[in-house]
Amino acid sequence: MKSMLVGRRGLAFAAALLVAAAAGPIFAEEPKAGPPPSVRIRPLMLPVLAPNGQVERYTQLEVTLEVKDSLKLPEVQAAIPKLHDAILAEMYRAIDEGFVIRGAVANAPAVRRGLLEASNRVVGKDTISRVLITPTTRQSAWP
Repeated sequence: MKSMLVGRRGLAFAAALLVAAAAGPIFAEEPKAGPPPSVRIRPLMLPVLAPNGQVERYTQLEVTLEVKDSLKLPEVQAAIPKLHDAILAEMYRAIDEGFVIRGAVANAPAVRRGLLEASNRVVGKDTISRVLITPTTRQSAWP
């Protein structure tokens, strides 16, 4: 009878181990990393200039900034109006230097680098890690 009791305990213990193993690890796992936090800057309306310097039409670009540290996200969100101004000024500089030609980004690495530097000047060094530039629409000029 005693050997039967020990066998049942052993069986119960083995069953408990199997249930625990199926349930997952006992210790908490590290949270899985999702996409990095980002801030979308409202669309920028940029002129498309003819060779004579007149505005032919307008194009719209959207800029998304990837924030390196999620703890800095509220600070970056609070600075969106300043970021918008800095990014718009940088895009006009890019048009002037020929990095944006007829509404298309011709030298994307140079434009991204300029936008990254301008953004980090506003929110602090190494706060923004990457810049995404997305063209959205084009519009004819007013007659």
